[in-house]
Amino acid sequence: MTKDGVRTNGVGQYLEERIIYMERFQARTLDYRGQLAFARYDECEFVKCTILIDDQTENLAFTHCTFEDCNITELQPDADRALLADGNVFKLPIEVRSADLDKRLTEALSGKL
Repeated sequence: MTKDGVRTNGVGQYLEERIIYMERFQARTLDYRGQLAFARYDECEFVKCTILIDDQTENLAFTHCTFEDCNITELQPDADRALLADGNVFKLPIEVRSADLDKRLTEALSGKL
């Protein structure tokens, strides 16, 4: 329920939305399973993090964030649950990126010989 754009829980108590801007999270676990998160991450960086979201997670947003070597490779927006995901970048683990670079370099060098 909203009153003048402010969310309430139906019994008159106001719920705050936390906005986290340009923070770096290293090797953290963010567990939003079964929760009304009321959190928004804008332009944050997540490195080697575990982000836990299930079908009951609601009111959570990630916009223009970078996820490097995390347990997720994509985030799907869901308007019914107020999940927002926009402009995020997902980087593969460094080992995978390094192996891919080695493979492409080998292929490029073998083509020139």
